[in-house]
Amino acid sequence: MNKKKLRKKYFFYRQSLSQREVFEKSYEIFFQMKKIFFIWEKKYYHIFLPIREYKEVDTFIIVNFLLKIGKYITIPCSNFHRISIDNCLFDKKTLLKKNKYGIFEPLSTHKYVISPSFIEVMFIPLLIFDLRGYRIGYGKGFYDRFISSCKRNVIKIGLSFFTPIKKIIDIHEKDLSIDIGITPDHIFFFDEIIKK
Repeated sequence: MNKKKLRKKYFFYRQSLSQREVFEKSYEIFFQMKKIFFIWEKKYYHIFLPIREYKEVDTFIIVNFLLKIGKYITIPCSNFHRISIDNCLFDKKTLLKKNKYGIFEPLSTHKYVISPSFIEVMFIPLLIFDLRGYRIGYGKGFYDRFISSCKRNVIKIGLSFFTPIKKIIDIHEKDLSIDIGITPDHIFFFDEIIKK
């Protein structure tokens, strides 16, 4: 099945989840993630905030944990004119608003952009990933471009409610893979260095 069909299929599956299921599965993903001790030793984390209407993984659970253990957090601020993402600092005092796509972003007075080169761990939105670590997102390419501006050893983590599929067939050379995929009941390691 190609990306377009997979995107439609898994978006439908995710929309079929109840809000309670989204909440419970999000916590299960978080509990899986807590087992990966080395990712919590880093200092700078980039994390997407959920589009609730799309039933995305509730990453505010992770954000609250990172704030509790004193980490630096950045969140994406979309620049739709450049079709790119700005890397904005987030803390307890950051005021958020939804943009026209339902994405939480800092108010302009709370928008502090820093270089993506600071990021050590990145949580990437997706619908599904395959057993090689390739992902299906929303098809706009925002994160593929953004990742290319980060340092090469940034740890890329994908979160999904669904068991990965065997293979996405129409991958091209600009598609970037994740290093770790996490579902409610399993952790998948794709990067050989991280496996060690």
